[in-house]
Amino acid sequence: MSGSRSSRARRSVVALRSRGSARLAALVLVVAGCLASASPAVAGEYQVYSCRTPSGAVAPIEGWSGSTTGPWMYDTKSCESGGSLTAALGGNVPQPANTSLATWTFTAPPGTSIAAAKLWRADSALSWEAGDNSTQTWLAAPGNEESSAFDRCVRYTGCTGVGDSDVPMAEENLVQAPPDNVSGASHIYMTAECGGGNGTSCPATGGGYSVWVSLYAADITLTDDTPPKASNVGGSLATSQTLSGVGDISFAATDTGSGLYEAVFLIDGHPVSSQLLDPSDESCRNVGGSSPGTHAFLYPQPCPLELTDDLSFNTALAGEGSHLLTVQLLDAAGNSTTILNRQVSIDNQPATTPMSTSTGLDTPIGPGSPLAERGAPNGTNASDQAKLTARWNSTTKATRTSSYGQADRITGRLETTAGQPISGALLDVSETPAYEGAKTVPLAGVRTGPTGAWTLTLPRSISSSALHFAYRSHVDDTVPVATAALTLRVHAGIALRIAPHVTSVEHTIHFSGTLHGTPIPPGGKQLILEASSGGEWIEFRTITTNAHGRYHASYTFKFPGPVTYRFRAVSPYEADFPYLAGSSNVVGVYER
Repeated sequence: MSGSRSSRARRSVVALRSRGSARLAALVLVVAGCLASASPAVAGEYQVYSCRTPSGAVAPIEGWSGSTTGPWMYDTKSCESGGSLTAALGGNVPQPANTSLATWTFTAPPGTSIAAAKLWRADSALSWEAGDNSTQTWLAAPGNEESSAFDRCVRYTGCTGVGDSDVPMAEENLVQAPPDNVSGASHIYMTAECGGGNGTSCPATGGGYSVWVSLYAADITLTDDTPPKASNVGGSLATSQTLSGVGDISFAATDTGSGLYEAVFLIDGHPVSSQLLDPSDESCRNVGGSSPGTHAFLYPQPCPLELTDDLSFNTALAGEGSHLLTVQLLDAAGNSTTILNRQVSIDNQPATTPMSTSTGLDTPIGPGSPLAERGAPNGTNASDQAKLTARWNSTTKATRTSSYGQADRITGRLETTAGQPISGALLDVSETPAYEGAKTVPLAGVRTGPTGAWTLTLPRSISSSALHFAYRSHVDDTVPVATAALTLRVHAGIALRIAPHVTSVEHTIHFSGTLHGTPIPPGGKQLILEASSGGEWIEFRTITTNAHGRYHASYTFKFPGPVTYRFRAVSPYEADFPYLAGSSNVVGVYER
């Protein structure tokens, strides 16, 4: 793809995003090895992209401010349309020395300082005369003066221009600021000026600019060393000793600098889910740093500095039994504060309601009950001293992460505690779907084979669930003598169709498809449409399915091709939809 085509593609993808509604549902989930957001590689640092991202996509200019000191001086901005920030002096009049100044200034937000900076620029200096008068440009930090300049073009010394204004992201345009200038600084300056003796002037050049400097992109690393603070921690995760289903944690939090970004839930020290603290805030979105694991944003102070929240956590993401539950709050720079760290018991086993068949009373029927009430033995070698095992066919772990529509298989064995196989026994199988208020429902039972072994293939439509297996040693027992449990986590399944696959500027493409799985939340499930022209995926619209999971949307192209786009639909995690985050098939569209 040529440079011009790539630039058009990026502008169009950003235009897609600007049309979208960015209000998401309450939770954005990432699970175990699929965490979409991890602590930055350097905790306490985050990147900010201005005008363009390093890949060339259009970015805002938040944090930059322009200024001039008089007429015929310019601080123009055109980044929104794929241009630049430019500081310039008009060339059709003489420019007074030392008072003609046009500047763009980046200011780090309170509570932060600059750690590093990469700047893509080009400049031109044309006006001078024998003596001291000369136009010049500079990039400077920590102050806006020649002594702080780390990149400079002075016409008097023979520099008429630097960089390539036709190729904004050209290698020759890249300036890496020296640490001695920017480390710990609060400002970076980009300036065009006339220098010389007081009372003199840089001569007119006959039109256009006598001097200009343009910034096409900035990648600035900011330091924020202050972790968030939290108070008023409550909710069932903080107060209940035994947890089941979906629990919650409430809190109030404040931060300085980068702002409150996400909460991370850990089980026994391992992250199992994370949630954005303010998913409706478009500025608080990690667009991906230039180093693995780093956070990058399009705004210098991207996330809220204070909020109150009540987050949900699905305890089915942890296995049965005792666990250390930890909840951490992270700011955008990766500084963390632990707001919960306690031992809890997870119990998602289905409740039983035993009843005596002879008395009609709510009393258990099982070991110790009259044999007449217990019925026939359940299997050959049936025993009250039994051992039941269950494991995934594909992993030895108790929790499996799968994809929608996959036929997951479970195997196990039933035997006495002395090691004798119990064959021909019927096992009870039930599931508790992983959404708030879900009830435990039975699945088809399974019988053990001659060696006590058994195999179960789950329905392809099953959701994330806590699975329970029970053996009753007599057919009329209400209390099992052996149980086992597994946890299934399923990524949402989405089908996406787009028509037509070839289009052109001012023409419309239509999206349609289905979000698989039930139950669909009341009012529909929110989905995010994303686009890419070869770089990162960019969100451009939030849509909602109908009650049956079907969705429709459209988009009209605003920039000409030729460009090939890729589109997909993403389902973020929500507590009332029992699936992990998932994405659709990718569909290509060629714009002529």
